[in-house]
Formats: sequence, C-alpha cells, structure tokens
Amino acid sequence: MSNAKYMMSTVAACEPSYVAQALKHVGAFVGDLVSKAGSVGVRYGVVATGEHAGSLVLFQSYEDLTGIDKAFQVYAESSDYQAVISSGKLSVSFRNIIKLEDINVSNPSTDTPKYGVVTRFSGPLFLDQMSEMIPLWEDNGAMLMRYGTLVTGSQAGMRLLGATYPSMDAIEKTYDALRSSAIYEKILTEVDLDMRNIIRFAG
Repeated sequence: MSNAKYMMSTVAACEPSYVAQALKHVGAFVGDLVSKAGSVGVRYGVVATGEHAGSLVLFQSYEDLTGIDKAFQVYAESSDYQAVISSGKLSVSFRNIIKLEDINVSNPSTDTPKYGVVTRFSGPLFLDQMSEMIPLWEDNGAMLMRYGTLVTGSQAGMRLLGATYPSMDAIEKTYDALRSSAIYEKILTEVDLDMRNIIRFAG
C-alpha cells in the first residue's frame, strides 16, 4: 500500500433533504481523485456527532502536495462536483490539510468501513507512544489509521487522529482497551482534547 504523507479533509453543511443526492455526486467523482489526482485513499460520508452533525465529510490522502493541487483541478472539471456546489443546498464549512506520520495498522483494509472516529487535540506528537499503542486499535477491529498535524486552518498545529471501523462494537472495544492502557491515560493528562466525533461512511 502506498505511503500517504498528506491528507485533505473537507466538511460541508448540507440540507438534510439533499444529503442522499449529494453523496451520489461525491461517489461519482471520487474515482477521478484516484485516477487523475493520484489519491492513495478516499473516504466520504456523514458526520454523525458533534457540532457538525449531519454535514458531509470527504477525506483524501496523497503521497505529496502535488496530488492536492491536482485534486482542485479535478473539482474544476467534474460535472458532479459542480452540481453539488451549484445546488445551493451545500456549503463548505472548512477544508484543511494534515501532514501525516507513519502510524497505521500493520495490514490496512481496503474494504469500505462503516464508521470512523476522528479526534483532535493539542499537545506533543507522541510518536513513540502512538506506535506502541497501535495494537490496541489493530487487535480490536480498526481497519486503518491516520495520524498527523493540521498545517492549515484555525486549528493549525493541532494533532488529528482518525481510525476506521467495521462496526460500533469495534469502536467500543477499542476505547475499552485504550482506557486500560497506562500509556493512553498518561497522554490524556498531557493534552488538551478539542474534539472527538463519529463519521458514518458511505464510500
């Protein structure tokens, strides 16, 4: 599997009656993000919890920033993307870039996950500790992990941790295991937890 070094995340508020149609349009142009922009991973869905609940979310991972530049060209040329933007029923709330670290489960799944958990915090990078804790995600069902530092937006400099899962049960087991970890509990005393939300993926 290619090594993702950057991720772009986009959250957009969407009228509830338009969510299903918007997801169809997003699903139609994500293939171009792979074939034309070189994305090494694309996931999209709906934010299920928190202040942006009900918003659409799109995650794209790339080996370098050139891919993100190409993604904007894909947007400009995609009739599906333009249909969503011109609908008047969706507006981008924020779009940020994350510099990723080499933190992931040993055998990332390419299957479409059902859920994801995204956590944002301020504090040290904790690379050694995160590496040591990977089995806590891996052994409890996490399908893929992304971890890094926001380099754009109002939260630039904060850390972002994301993991995908096949079920809510896998999420519960993972966080039960984390709460039993002395490393995890120590990290919690050294960071300022800003946000943790659940994503329901559509593709």
